Amino acid sequence: MSLTQLTGVAHAQQTSLSLNPPVVEILISPNKKVVQTFNLSYIGPNLLLIPEVHLIKPSGNNGHVNIEPKPLDPATIPLIITSSKPLGEPIELTEDGGLPLTLTFEAPTTDKAIDLYLALVLRVVTADDLQTSSSASPAISSLILVSINPTGVAPIDLEINNFDLPVIQDSWHSLVFTPTLTNNTPIMIRPEGKFEVISPSGKTISTISLYPNLILGNSSRNILGLVDQTSSALNWKPGWNHIGPHRFRLTITSQGGSKLAETEKTIWILPLRLALITLIFISMIILNIYLLSRKKVTKM
Repeated sequence: MSLTQLTGVAHAQQTSLSLNPPVVEILISPNKKVVQTFNLSYIGPNLLLIPEVHLIKPSGNNGHVNIEPKPLDPATIPLIITSSKPLGEPIELTEDGGLPLTLTFEAPTTDKAIDLYLALVLRVVTADDLQTSSSASPAISSLILVSINPTGVAPIDLEINNFDLPVIQDSWHSLVFTPTLTNNTPIMIRPEGKFEVISPSGKTISTISLYPNLILGNSSRNILGLVDQTSSALNWKPGWNHIGPHRFRLTITSQGGSKLAETEKTIWILPLRLALITLIFISMIILNIYLLSRKKVTKM
């Protein structure tokens, strides 16, 4: 993340900050500790930063999150967080420097699975900000997704939505699918799966693996295909010989291959445009024959 022209901080000079890793997934057992180090790289003049931990919430179906504006009150969550640098206190960075920041997470005793979604926020401040306790300042962050699990087995309740397909589809056009997968539990999951197209004879003529997106607890994600190791919208282009009722099957599985959810819809693939063009062509031939016959009758 680049911060440009930070008024009163970088004095209109270019300042560059990067924080790695950008996302951390932590699976922790009760009464255990996990240590995670974040590395801040910095290019620019001297700078003041305040490290903070905030809660985050899922937003929309594309994996985005919203960071709560106020820093986290540690007493409100079932997790003990300690830092190598005091949280909430300013740290001065020298020109073209860096900073390792280590957080330790300790889970309490619990008999049920709990997820906590956090963000390590490094807020850029000035001396004036320190006097006024202003929070309206540029910042850089890393997401911390914590799952406390006493048994190692997470509850699973997934629901496929928005897999609404037309009854009839013109074989001239590609089909684009925009289904979503809803996680009805408070525990995050990273499912896999596949999308299949099945011909009227029962033969699978197309298979697309699903991109293994992480779905946070009580949230939804768009279901995407995995193409060349990147995510892509699900789509299928019928061929000239794909005529009749085709079945479109969406299967969601665990990373171990267990089936978690499945749905199937049938679409009639018909050459509608070709049929229309053929009808127009035949109609023109019939019309020309009719006009020619009328001319012959008139001459007689």
